[in-house]
Amino acid sequence: MLFGLRGAIIILLLLAFWGPGIPVQPMRTVVLLDQSPSAREAVWKVAPALNLPGAQYVAFASGATQVANPTARRLDLGEGTRLQEALRKARELRPDRIVLVSDGLFQDQAEPIGVPIYSFYQPPSPNLSLSLLAPALPAKGETIEVRAVLEATASVRAKLTLDGPAGRLERELQLAPGRRSMGYRFRLDGPASLTARVESALGVEQTRLELSPADTSRVWVLGDAALARYLKAQGFAVEERKEITLPIRAEVVALGVGARDLSAAELDALQSFLQQGGSLLWTATPRGLFFGGWERSSLAESLPLEPVEEPGGVGIVLVLDVSGSMLEADKLGLAVVGSLELIRSARPQDYIGVVVFSDRPRWLFRPRPMTEQGRKEAESLLLSTSAGGGTRISRAYLEALDALENVPTDSKQVIALTDGLAADVTPSLYDAARDASPKIKTSTVAIGADADRQFLRELAQAGGGTFWDVPSPQDLPRFFLEEAQRAFKREALEGSFPVSVRPHPITRNANPPALSVILPAKTKPWAQTLLSSGEGTVLAVGESGRGRVAALATDLSRSWQGWAGVSALVAEVVRWLSQTPARPRVQAIREPDALRVLLEGQFERPSVRAGGLEQSLAPTGPLRYEARLPRDTVGQAVILENEQPRLRLELPALPEWRLEDGRENLRRLSEASGGRLLGDTAELQKLKGRKALPLQWPLTALAMALFLLERYLERRQFQRMIQGSP
Repeated sequence: MLFGLRGAIIILLLLAFWGPGIPVQPMRTVVLLDQSPSAREAVWKVAPALNLPGAQYVAFASGATQVANPTARRLDLGEGTRLQEALRKARELRPDRIVLVSDGLFQDQAEPIGVPIYSFYQPPSPNLSLSLLAPALPAKGETIEVRAVLEATASVRAKLTLDGPAGRLERELQLAPGRRSMGYRFRLDGPASLTARVESALGVEQTRLELSPADTSRVWVLGDAALARYLKAQGFAVEERKEITLPIRAEVVALGVGARDLSAAELDALQSFLQQGGSLLWTATPRGLFFGGWERSSLAESLPLEPVEEPGGVGIVLVLDVSGSMLEADKLGLAVVGSLELIRSARPQDYIGVVVFSDRPRWLFRPRPMTEQGRKEAESLLLSTSAGGGTRISRAYLEALDALENVPTDSKQVIALTDGLAADVTPSLYDAARDASPKIKTSTVAIGADADRQFLRELAQAGGGTFWDVPSPQDLPRFFLEEAQRAFKREALEGSFPVSVRPHPITRNANPPALSVILPAKTKPWAQTLLSSGEGTVLAVGESGRGRVAALATDLSRSWQGWAGVSALVAEVVRWLSQTPARPRVQAIREPDALRVLLEGQFERPSVRAGGLEQSLAPTGPLRYEARLPRDTVGQAVILENEQPRLRLELPALPEWRLEDGRENLRRLSEASGGRLLGDTAELQKLKGRKALPLQWPLTALAMALFLLERYLERRQFQRMIQGSP
C-alpha cells in the first residue's frame, strides 16, 4: 500500500508540473486591427476571416478606437502606427489574450501589459516614400547638401523634382526595391525652403523642408533702429522693444538706450540674463553706451569698453539747503538721492564738494577727486545729512567760490539749491558771482512753490550759469542725472576715422571703410579688440558670467551707411554672441541606418539616454559631440552630464513605410509576451476558445496530503513491528 501511495504522489507532482487545466469559461479575446496607411489594404482584405466567437475589436493607427466587427473601416485614426495606444485601449477591455493583425511597422516601442499577444502578419502595401535629409546644425553662409531619400517596396519608374534656392532639378529614375538618394546643393544664406515631389504608378508623394542656419538667433533690440534693420535683413528673429520684461525670450539683447532709461529691476534682469548664458550688445547711439551712463551702472563690470577720459576734469561744489523746510515732502531725501547720482557720474579727474547751509554753513566734504575711494567717502557723508534751522545762504555760497579757486580743473561750477527765501541776500553776493564768473559759473535750482525764484534767477545770471526751476521734489533725482550728463559730457568725434581689423571669426572677410563718428573708448584688459581706429577701440568683445558681451563705439545710423558689408558684420557679432557655452543645442536626425544625436555646448563627458540605453557622445570638433543610436529608437532622449540630466529632446518619429522586416518585429513582440506568430487564418481559428481553470495547486495540495498519509501509515507500521518483537 505504501508503495502505491508513493507512486500516486509522484504522478500528482508530475501532473502539477505539467500544469493541466479544466476549460470553464470562454477566453476574452481582443483583436487589434492595424488600419494605418501601410497596412489597411491588407487588413481589410483578410478581415472576414478574423471573425472570432466572442472577440472584441480595436482599430488603430495613430489613435485607437473600439469597433463592432473586423470588417469596420476607419480612416480617421491618423497617418501613423502607434502600437502603445492600441495596447492601452485593449487593456481597458480586460483581455485574456490579444490577436494583433499588422504589417509590424510601428512608430513607437510598446511596453508589455502582461497579456500574451498572437500576431498575424500582413505585408505592407507597395509604396514609394520620399523624405529630405538635412545636414545637422548648418551655419550661415555654408554650402550644404540636402539628400532626397527614396524608399521603394516594389520596382517602379518615377520622376523626382526638387525646387529650392539653387533652382529646379528633375530626374527620371528606374527604382528597384530598396533605398536610393540624390543630393541637392546650395548656399545657406538665411532661412530657406526646399520642396521635393516624386510621381510614379504608386502615386504622388510630396514633402517640404524648411531650413534656418543653426545660428539664427532671437534678438531684442532697444533704442537702435538701424541695428534692428540690419539684423532683420540677415534673417534674425528681431523684436524691437521699449522695456525689458521677464522672462527674456532671446539669445541676445542689444542696448541702444541708456542705463538711466531702465529701472533697477530691468538692470537686475539683464545681470541675471548674463549669468544664465545670455549675451548683451551695446551700441553708441545718442542715448547709448557712455552717453547713457552704462560705465557707471550696475553692469559696468560687464561692459568690454571704457571711455577715454579727456585731460582736464570738472570742479563742482554743491551748495545744499538743509533748513527745516527741506523736511517737507522729503525734499532733502530726494536732493541727497540726486546728489549721489552726481557723484556716481563723476570721473576720477573730476572734483566734487558739498557745503550745506541752514542758520550757518557746514562742509560735508571739500572738493576732492572722485576716485573710487573718494566716491565711497562722499556717498557716506551725504547719507548722514540731516535738516533743521533757517535759510542763510551767503556764507555757504562764498565759501564754495573760495574752495573752487584752488581746484586744478579747467571747468568749475557752483550749483546752489534751496526751497525757501534766503534771509541774508545782499548786493555783494551778486558782485561775488560776477567777479568769479570768468572762471567759476554759478547755476541755481529752485525746489517747490516757496523758493525765492527771483533771487535764484538773478544769482545765476550774475554767475554766468543757468537757473533751473524744479517745482516737484520728485523730479530732483532726474534733474541731477541730466546735470551730470551736461557737466561730465562725453562727446563723439565726427570726421573720417580709418578702421583696422584684427583676426577673429567675427571679422573674417570684413573690410570696413572709415567711420563718420566715433566715441572715444578703449578696451578693458579682460576683453578683446576686434576693430580699432588709431588708439581708440571701435568694437570689443568678451565673456561675462556664463554669457558674452560686445560693445560698438559708433552710431550705425550715422556710420557705414554706404558700406554694403555692415549688415553682415553686425550679423557675425550677434552670431558669435548667441553661441555661448551655457546655451547648448541638441538635434536628432533620423538617417536610413541610424539615429544621429548632435550636441553643441560646453560639456565634459556628455552621454545620451534613450530607449532604455545610454551611450557616450563622442567629440567631433570644438564644443561639438555626436552619438549614433539604433535606427528604431523612438520617444524622448535625455542628455546627461556627470549622470545628471541637462537637456531633453523629442526624437523624430519613424516613417510609416520603411524597408524593415515587419514579420520579425511581430515574432519578437509575440514571443516576449508569451504568445506566438501565427502562420495563417487557420491557426487563428484553432486558438483555444475557453479559459482553463489551472489544477497545479490542487494537484500539489493532494500530493502533500498523500505524502502526510504515507508518513502516518509508515509510522504506524513501525510501531506495530516494535510491539510484536520478543
